[in-house]
Amino acid sequence: MQSSVVLKKTRSGQTVITAKSCYTDPELVEMIASSGFDAVWICLEHKRVDAAMVYSLIQACRLGGADALIRIRPSNYTEVLQLIEAGARGIMLPRVRHPDEVREVVRAMKFPLLGARGFDGIHAEADFGRVPPAEYLAKANDENFLAVQIEEPEVVPHIDEIAAIPGVDVLFVGPADLTLGLGKFGKTDDPAVRAILEQVVAACERHGKIAAIPCAPEQVKSYHAMGFRFFNVISDFRCVSTGMKAARTSVDVP
Repeated sequence: MQSSVVLKKTRSGQTVITAKSCYTDPELVEMIASSGFDAVWICLEHKRVDAAMVYSLIQACRLGGADALIRIRPSNYTEVLQLIEAGARGIMLPRVRHPDEVREVVRAMKFPLLGARGFDGIHAEADFGRVPPAEYLAKANDENFLAVQIEEPEVVPHIDEIAAIPGVDVLFVGPADLTLGLGKFGKTDDPAVRAILEQVVAACERHGKIAAIPCAPEQVKSYHAMGFRFFNVISDFRCVSTGMKAARTSVDVP
């Protein structure tokens, strides 16, 4: 059974660095995964991707030696089980407003007694039946992780309660939607926004969870000083967009 790269690092006190893939190309995802990132963030919230392609993207992460971190569609918890069985190590839950939404996903992800997941031991996560059932059941709950997005103003009063839920591993701030909902789009240095970031870090420290945030590479040190320990620092879209523009503008011919 393949262990989680992210959980191995967080349990040893190391910082997690991830990249986001915006394109549904398994070869590209494998290249990203094999570039030294701990996980590849694959988004199903804003992309329409069929089940067969999602499976291929997850396997590409596994081949590249990184966790697949899948952001699911809001309120679509039925796909969580299939994603975990396909080998995804992380589930990212967006648009959370209340702790009960989180508890429902934990139930879908985890075997009893932590959750209510049903057993099937012939899929990718169980090495297609080659892992003995007792060993698989003993390890499975400890090798997948749940990242809860903090991006809705309505969730702010519940941050501490969410961090305290067993089965939650990461509180992942969504700066774009959080600042949008507060009427302060893009203003992550606004005092009200900074106060929420500090609240997330404090809740994580209090309950032994990991605070995460997407940011530019040059911002990692300042957020690390705040207490964040999980960073998404790049996307394939950003690489292609900036790389193409830079290449074109660097060519100066008559």
